Amino acid sequence: MASVIQDEMLIQESADNLDNYYNRCRGISHRLADALRSQGSVGQVLRCQGLRTEAPDADERWHVLGAQHQWVHFLVQIEGKRIVDLTRRQFFPNCDNPFYQSLEGFTAEWDKIEHEESTFNHRFRGQAG
Repeated sequence: MASVIQDEMLIQESADNLDNYYNRCRGISHRLADALRSQGSVGQVLRCQGLRTEAPDADERWHVLGAQHQWVHFLVQIEGKRIVDLTRRQFFPNCDNPFYQSLEGFTAEWDKIEHEESTFNHRFRGQAG
């Protein structure tokens, strides 16, 4: 099992390699969760919809798509406790990266939250080796 310090180093390295945040959250979150799992940690991708926190500075393409209650986002829950978001800057350009959030803060911020793996049908199922 990886230590918290190892997890933090991996997360920071992943965040440091990003320069474009818009519409990349699903792939980036899955890569991070896979990397965490490969070192023995528990990382689970969450799918959320309906941002409650006002985001007037979000990437303009989000505003073109529709109201915030329609927005969908993906991020990673670590060890079933806290949330790490590597692409939050698409909504809040001046936030920390990586952005850490308590589970309570996260659930207060989104209307609907589900485990991505339960709806994604496992990415590798049925693929030829």
